[in-house]
Amino acid sequence: MDRYRTTTTLPFAHLAGATSALRTELHRLIAADDERRVADWSTLRVVGPQEVFGPHGAVHFEYRGSVQFRRLAALPNRAAHSHS
Repeated sequence: MDRYRTTTTLPFAHLAGATSALRTELHRLIAADDERRVADWSTLRVVGPQEVFGPHGAVHFEYRGSVQFRRLAALPNRAAHSHS
């Protein structure tokens, strides 16, 4: 099954903050890709922190997140069922 992936970098190690940021970005990516896809949050994986150097040499903490999606069933077209 396909997974959506993204990363976030924080100036300090904070798993809850990173998870929130990753969830927000993953939700945005999925919604932008296909309005009938939704994240299956039971498959969320967060990896990190990994220490990385920022642009000015400061240590930052990178987290990677991924989630699978599921497709929503199409809703019936109400206009097709209405009578004039």
